Amino acid sequence: DIRRQLPGESAIFDKVNSSWKTILDRLVEDPNALRGTHREGLLDTLVDMNTKLEKIQKSLDQYLETKRTFFPRFYFLSNDDLLEILGQSKEPLAVQNHLSKCFDNIKRLEFDREGKKRYEAIGMHSAEGEYVPFSERVVVEGPVELWLTSVESAMRTTLKKELIKALVGFRRAGSSKKEKWISSTPGQLTLASSQISETAEVAKALMDMEAGDKSAMREMRKRQGVSLKRLADMVKGDLSKLSRMKLVTLLTIEIHARDVIERLVKSNCSSEKDFDWRRQLRFYWEKEEEELIIRQTSSQFTYGYEYLGNSGRLVVTPLTERCYMTMTTALLLKRGGLPQGPAGTGKTETVKDLGKSLGKYVLVFNCSEALDYKSLGRTFSGLAQTGAWSCFDEFNRIEVEVLSVVAQQISSILSAIAEDKRRFIFEGTEIKLNPSCGLFITMNPGYAGRTELPDNLKSLFRPVAMMVPDSAQIAEIMLFSEGFAGAKFLSKKIVTLYELAVQQLSKQDHYDFTLRAIKSVLVTAGGLKRADPEMPEDLVLLRALRDTNLPKFVGEDTQLFLGILSDLFPGAEPLEVYYGPLQMAIEEEFTNMQLTIHPELIRKAIQLYETKLTRHSVMVVGNTGSGKSTTWKVLQQALNRLKRQGAPGFNLVKSFVLNPKAISIDEMYGGYDKNTREWCDGILASVMRSVCSDEKSDEKWIVFDGPVDTLWIESMNSVMDDNKVLTLANSERICMPPQVSLLFEVPDLSAASPATVSRCGMIYLSESQLGWKPYVQSWLSKRPDRDQIEILNRLFEKYVNKTLTFTSTCTEIFPTTDLNKVISLCNLFDSLASPESGVTVQEPDFYERMTELWFLFSLIWSIGAGLDEESRKRFDMFLREIDGQFPQKDNL
Repeated sequence: DIRRQLPGESAIFDKVNSSWKTILDRLVEDPNALRGTHREGLLDTLVDMNTKLEKIQKSLDQYLETKRTFFPRFYFLSNDDLLEILGQSKEPLAVQNHLSKCFDNIKRLEFDREGKKRYEAIGMHSAEGEYVPFSERVVVEGPVELWLTSVESAMRTTLKKELIKALVGFRRAGSSKKEKWISSTPGQLTLASSQISETAEVAKALMDMEAGDKSAMREMRKRQGVSLKRLADMVKGDLSKLSRMKLVTLLTIEIHARDVIERLVKSNCSSEKDFDWRRQLRFYWEKEEEELIIRQTSSQFTYGYEYLGNSGRLVVTPLTERCYMTMTTALLLKRGGLPQGPAGTGKTETVKDLGKSLGKYVLVFNCSEALDYKSLGRTFSGLAQTGAWSCFDEFNRIEVEVLSVVAQQISSILSAIAEDKRRFIFEGTEIKLNPSCGLFITMNPGYAGRTELPDNLKSLFRPVAMMVPDSAQIAEIMLFSEGFAGAKFLSKKIVTLYELAVQQLSKQDHYDFTLRAIKSVLVTAGGLKRADPEMPEDLVLLRALRDTNLPKFVGEDTQLFLGILSDLFPGAEPLEVYYGPLQMAIEEEFTNMQLTIHPELIRKAIQLYETKLTRHSVMVVGNTGSGKSTTWKVLQQALNRLKRQGAPGFNLVKSFVLNPKAISIDEMYGGYDKNTREWCDGILASVMRSVCSDEKSDEKWIVFDGPVDTLWIESMNSVMDDNKVLTLANSERICMPPQVSLLFEVPDLSAASPATVSRCGMIYLSESQLGWKPYVQSWLSKRPDRDQIEILNRLFEKYVNKTLTFTSTCTEIFPTTDLNKVISLCNLFDSLASPESGVTVQEPDFYERMTELWFLFSLIWSIGAGLDEESRKRFDMFLREIDGQFPQKDNL
């Protein structure tokens, strides 16, 4: 297709390519650098080739722009991705991998090949495994942008027709056949039907009250309570994963409807014009237009019919409602929305959830200093033409020079919407405008590396402060939707526990007791409840709280936390979980690697496994020598061993390790060349692209082994949270599938922001818990001479603990850990205590003496090596006190 559309450029490229091959062939024939580079006319040829390539690049960019204009969702893809799609336009199956970058939740299309001539798309699959057949087949032939436009149209038409069917089915099902209706209806339309029904019932009850029936609203509340109880009972049943997700989401929405009705009753609301009712997000099915209209206060929106699959929904609290109202009013006033507040208050998720309510395609972008006005302009152009919503996270990380240009770009889009234009000039090009697009940004105002927004940009956005989420209400509703009968009582215990933990435990950089930590507990509790429905609910929650929190605590806080737990759950004692096969596999791997089986490391390996079940981003925190690398490597090998043995529930694990501090930000994520604007790919981007495109069930761990700081970690925020997408400066979006996870190996989190800490599960390892003895035991076990092992054991017992305790009171030129000193001692002894140095079993009379002398020499130049001059004198006197065999003359 590219060669057909650009025949002239293709011919020029072939000539350039041929010339380049000729130059290389000559260099191969005569590899002399001087002669090869000074060949007559070579420089002129290379300059000419470069000029031609630049012209070809411009023509190619214009060609890609025409494709993007035809199918604007291509604006959200990088040039490389788009070229790959265009190059495979005759192979629709190869385009499948890129569908998730163009649509909210179309993971793949179902194809049918009729008569083996052409493909036809007959339905769409979501990432959760839900399938929705198209109402009409889509012929897949011709240019890729053409049939993708047809797929987009078929998606909207199908969802509209399915919604009409769902509404009819909802009325017919009543209360007796509701379970069957839920299982046969796509999740997104189940919610929409339920919300339309709730709105209609409340509106009718309010009309009846206006007409004089004062009990209409209370009757409505009773009916709603019965319906809610039936749904709660259904959740406790034996359901498939897909049906459970659907029911849990439906319950979350229905509980909000209950709360709304409760408030209307309490405030004696008796008319549809009352503000208490008008401030709600209300869903109306307009029969004449056959359209779903959503209203809130004075604003009105048409449902977007973007396929959202069976993704979950937020618990709606008063804070969420206030944010909804600000955002919808911003859209009414032709403005953008700006939720701002600290980490973990639900800013991005609330924007996404409002988008889901309106059936919109919401794209989340993680902003960084690398973004320039050109790449942002391309994204804005795509948003204006598709009618999608965007949420730019951490918008104030973008450099202020870029923000001033961005203000003009956003202003031109919002002005065009206000003037009700269908086409407008954007960045010098006329493009079409879809007025339903929405621009939202989020900010953490007080963090390092943030800029103040220019005034002309501030004025384009309506701000809303999101400071303190209602954790108790969120916990209660999530527990209730997971089937917990005592949700109200238990949610108060969770919130109380976390409040006490903040007050009583020590202040550590890696501690987080915010909403994300509570959510992790609730997800764990839901899983435990399903695994053992007979277990008392307080024990289920107690175990979830214990298992999710203990891994991150430093030594002194563990007992304090367990004390708070026993006060909140008096008399309750959860059983210790025994991971039989896993624990045995871990112990076998320790033996295989010739390491000492240490109970603390086994416990940490199991805690890492448990944490990875609920969090896709985990940080292993601890000083050098605390066993971080050993912990995850042993767990990886143990899981591989179990998979090879055929144990159920385990997968092979592959690890990809990089040190983020050994490379620059551009080398890590990729960046534009400042002179040529050519994109240079980054190491992490390349690793993630290849890892995330592998759809095998094998687990892939991307391991970041190096210190965390705000320079590189902040760009990972959208990968570490529920969005699970890496956004690059060239508009590429790499989505992370469930089998890929992130593992960070860090000494501390002193330089990390709360936004980073709250997004990760934490495993804390202390070098004091491990000590130096396991290393020495492993080192001794590898020595062939049994007699020497006994001698060395005695020497370690006699000297090492005492000297380490003493050096801790001395001044070191540079700080070293106890384990580091002992490793140096062992390495030095290995190098020096050889037969050439007199340590040989052939001379039994001197063997023990020579072993001891070389051990003492190694001890002095390892444990004492880092001391300053004054401390060395004290160390000299100390060693002479322990052992009088040192010569009196000179110092040690």
